Amino acid sequence: MSTDSNSVDTDDRAMAAQLSNPEGEVGIELASNMNRANALVTACTIDCLIPEAGQNIVEIGPGNGMLSFSLTYTLESEGHYQAVERSADMAQQVRENLAEYAECKMTVYNEDCFDAPIDEASVDGIFGVNIIYFIEDITALFTLFDRWLKPGGRVALGMRTSDTMKAQSFTQHGFKLREKAEIEEAMTAVGWRLAGSEYFEEDDVELDGKTMKVDALVLSAQKM
Repeated sequence: MSTDSNSVDTDDRAMAAQLSNPEGEVGIELASNMNRANALVTACTIDCLIPEAGQNIVEIGPGNGMLSFSLTYTLESEGHYQAVERSADMAQQVRENLAEYAECKMTVYNEDCFDAPIDEASVDGIFGVNIIYFIEDITALFTLFDRWLKPGGRVALGMRTSDTMKAQSFTQHGFKLREKAEIEEAMTAVGWRLAGSEYFEEDDVELDGKTMKVDALVLSAQKM
């Protein structure tokens, strides 16, 4: 392998690590860049959740939290926004960015989602954007979500399609790329009703100095 190839591989590994668990000044800057890249898919994901005032909503992997700012207003003073973020730096960013202005009650857990102390049958909705690539076992994840959800509760997951992600070399390092059918099958396996599938193409985005052609897929389901 050439020196240039080694350098590219090292850069890709570093990018993959930061996308999975943003840390330090590099991670904080990346999160800001990702806000621009993910604004549309995040807004669509929240819309598919159909949040209402007074609800208890959980977000997995909020990054710095800024894209969920409007959600805290939707939930109003009787609602509860819970953010589960395994990056300590991002969890602190959520607290700093939202705590002063959030209209609803807010709780931030600096935990892996499987360790988050969320009560069973207490949650109206769960959402996450670009989290599915970092989950080893999505059936285990959906089983966890099912425990948290009230009957009738909803899940909405936003992501890039596997074809789009395969075109990015950094996804070779630890990303779990899944087809839509596999995710929907796992959703129905835990007893959920498929509630929607939204696909749209976006403008090119820039990430770490590279231009990416992206699309977005939002899958939603409801606990029966």
